[in-house]
Amino acid sequence: MPVKSQSPRKDEEKFVVRLPAGMRKRIADKARNNTRSMNGEIVYRLERADELEVELKRANEVIDRLLTAPKDNAAQALEA
Repeated sequence: MPVKSQSPRKDEEKFVVRLPAGMRKRIADKARNNTRSMNGEIVYRLERADELEVELKRANEVIDRLLTAPKDNAAQALEA
């Protein structure tokens, strides 16, 4: 359940999460390498995961069209 921050900012919520052992260090390392805060790294990765789900769905749709299209219509399947 979201927890309200002690010093609320507009359009922001605080959310407490338990991480598996070792994950905090991995996130901290990646954040440091990407010159982001840990919070910034987590938010970036959550947003990117949403984008990748959309891209993956589109790629799977193209693959499905290619697999079901007659061989001479494969180019048309890519355009759809």
